[in-house]
Amino acid sequence: MKAIALALPLLLTDVVVPVGTHIPIRFVQRVTSGRDTVGTPVLVQTMGAVVRDSCVILPPYLRAKGHVVVSKGGGRFGRHGRLGLSFDSLEIRPGRWAAVSAMLDTLEYAPRGGLADSGLVSSGKTSIVGVGKKLVPAGVAAAADLDAVPVALLGGFSLIRRGPPVRILAGEIGGIRLTAPLLLPGGDRCEPVAARRELTEMPVLPQFLPRSENRTGTVLGDPFNVLLLGTAAEIDSAFRAAGWLPAQKRSVLSVTREVTAAIASRPAMTAPVSTQYFAGRPQDLAYELAGPNVRIRHHIRIWLLDSLSLVWVGAANKDVGVIFKPWEPQATHRIESHIDWERDRVVHDVEASGCGDLLDYMRLPGAVTEGRNVSGQKVVSDGRTAVVRLRRCDPADTP
Repeated sequence: MKAIALALPLLLTDVVVPVGTHIPIRFVQRVTSGRDTVGTPVLVQTMGAVVRDSCVILPPYLRAKGHVVVSKGGGRFGRHGRLGLSFDSLEIRPGRWAAVSAMLDTLEYAPRGGLADSGLVSSGKTSIVGVGKKLVPAGVAAAADLDAVPVALLGGFSLIRRGPPVRILAGEIGGIRLTAPLLLPGGDRCEPVAARRELTEMPVLPQFLPRSENRTGTVLGDPFNVLLLGTAAEIDSAFRAAGWLPAQKRSVLSVTREVTAAIASRPAMTAPVSTQYFAGRPQDLAYELAGPNVRIRHHIRIWLLDSLSLVWVGAANKDVGVIFKPWEPQATHRIESHIDWERDRVVHDVEASGCGDLLDYMRLPGAVTEGRNVSGQKVVSDGRTAVVRLRRCDPADTP
């Protein structure tokens, strides 16, 4: 690999990154309009490389700095909040910064029409929210397998509230767009895209069906789309450094918290996940990244596959809503059917934490490209599983 790099030509001239270039980012801190005033510094992390002619001119997982330029909290009678951000510094190599002019271009949880071309984010008008229709079923669904009795008790109420502020969550992804050309100094060698992936010998895997199942093993569940190499402690430190937290065990207290969060329409940081099984065993580990409310979250269930080689299999999904059927005793989350997006989200978050590296993608024997999970929801995939090697790290080292 080193010999190939030496054979590549030097970038003798400065490189100009043109206006309009989109750079994916991930927020590493929470930003709230009204609470964070104009001038408050904002730190984000780049999540994708900028590539030209098969050369990486801007590597991923570096930092960008900006500040708040507009900050208005929600007002009475449903008046919505507004938030504007401007970015002025970009880390082009570890420890090397360049001046940049950029604004917010995309935002994961922005409401429809809530992000203007100018980069100004609006929370949208939300003055009356039906608890029985939207909020309470979500909290009950997050309770994972418990009866949905509270829905009938609270279904007739509505919640009238102030207009919400704009909240950007830690871990929320988006993108910035250059509003002026970015000049990168020349003289660096071309770093080919393929050279960024670490090469390693893959472990020999036992034969297994790469899907979870229900308790009795009669219904297949979520496909395994992530394969982790490392110890349980390394998995825990990697996910925590990326902002993901262990899911709580199901209990009366956790259910109460979910229903309360649903009524208030706020995130539930460690909501329980439903139990799925592999080889007759419930998941060994489960981690999640909260969304803007209890209906939306990212999560992964993980099972130990080989205790000698320290190989774990995981099924990553994103909850995007709630399915509530009055004729059934329980509610469940509705998932994003394209599970590959969540697989890649897990990989990028772990890599960005500095606690893991994507080794390769592999196709497990029996992998499916289309099917249904335990609750009958459709799942679509390219059939590939991401292989990630983990290492223990200190979450405090994360930018």
